[in-house]
Amino acid sequence: MEEERKKESEFRIKIDKDSDSYDEFVGQIKDLISNEDSKKLKEMFDGAHPADIVTVFRDLERDEELYLFRLLSKEDQAYALIKMEEETLESFLEDLSVDEISHTLNHIETDETTYLLSYLPSAKRELVLANLSKADSFEIRSQLGFRESSAGRLMSKDFATVSITDNVRKGIINVRKKAKEIEDIYQIYVTNEDGVLEGFIPLKDLFLTPINTKVAKITNFSVFAFHYDVDQEEVANTFKKYDLVSAAVTDDLGRIIGRITVDDVLEIVEEEASEDILLMAGVSEDERLSTPILQSVKRRIVWLNVNLLTAFVSSTVVAFFEDTISQIVVLATLMPIVAGLGGNAGTQSVTVVIRNIATGDLSISNWWEAVRKEFTIGILNGLVLGFVTGCMIFLVKGNLVLGFVVGTAMFVNMIVASLTGSLVPIVLKGMRIDPAIASSIFVTATTDVCGFFFFLGLATVLAKYLL
Repeated sequence: MEEERKKESEFRIKIDKDSDSYDEFVGQIKDLISNEDSKKLKEMFDGAHPADIVTVFRDLERDEELYLFRLLSKEDQAYALIKMEEETLESFLEDLSVDEISHTLNHIETDETTYLLSYLPSAKRELVLANLSKADSFEIRSQLGFRESSAGRLMSKDFATVSITDNVRKGIINVRKKAKEIEDIYQIYVTNEDGVLEGFIPLKDLFLTPINTKVAKITNFSVFAFHYDVDQEEVANTFKKYDLVSAAVTDDLGRIIGRITVDDVLEIVEEEASEDILLMAGVSEDERLSTPILQSVKRRIVWLNVNLLTAFVSSTVVAFFEDTISQIVVLATLMPIVAGLGGNAGTQSVTVVIRNIATGDLSISNWWEAVRKEFTIGILNGLVLGFVTGCMIFLVKGNLVLGFVVGTAMFVNMIVASLTGSLVPIVLKGMRIDPAIASSIFVTATTDVCGFFFFLGLATVLAKYLL
């Protein structure tokens, strides 16, 4: 074990991209592949973690990746596939034969198998499933039938159970049998004679309890379970809230059909966070560094066109006050201050509200608390920034009325920004639209329009004092 850890650690040092020797290391790999020196390559990658091997793949050509991949053990091949980026995985699987894919699937749990198969074209997927045993094929087909991003898709069908009528001795025997198939066992689930979930027993308690004790006496009936159709984001939030390491998944009758473990949830948390960040910028959640340029352009252009439309609305408001701007040219140089700070304040509110929606702290039932808080923040920020901005304009331009106009417009736009930033995500959520997709666009458009209108409108009213 110590030797394996040492090899893994040494390999990680070699693949550190900040190291001066990394390029040399990759060059050696390329040379060995070119010479088809499989023996030295196997020695070089001996003990390396599949995730670290995938790191090296990124600097190789596809034919080099495939050559190296085929030198790995079937188990390492399976985990290397799991660790690949989604778009790389999809194209990589296309280059593997049906037999190659089938053999790797025997070394991973059903949730990981389902994940890999979801990236195959339907025709090839059917061929792979036909290559598996009837039992495995049936289980995977049924799991692929669950809705994407649901607990059913996320779960593994490898779990340990014991009947509530059994004693501890029989429970230990069941766990020992299952331990050969299951990677990690955190809890043993307790069921009745119909397979309905009753509770769970921590693994430690099962092995420390006298063997003739009835399972019912040591069962914890406060068991966390998810219906198979529950959204994965709700699963992740529940794991975080209650510090879970494992939870059961049940069918419509309450029978256990799978389990979700904390390592699955960590991936979901990262996926959901990345998705929200990308969507807030109007970028597809599927976009990666490896995404083709034209595909990225196609995905981004839609929201950029929406931005263009809102920009035209803002310019229309400005055009309405052309006469005022032509008479008081200094207004043109001050307009971006009001609109820009309003947009930033709106983005802050949007980010906080969307974050609270994502974590489950904010819902339709308590939306008023968020709006009231952001409204108060908007007033206070508006007072401070309005006063500071007004004073700065007065000191620089020497016109008290101009300072008043800019400061007042700033104050009003800060309130608008906070209100819009808190209300738009809540309204979109109520309409069953992902708030991360379009909130920032609408908020920025509103603060631009209102900022220009209040600033130029007030300047028009007080024009005689500004000339």
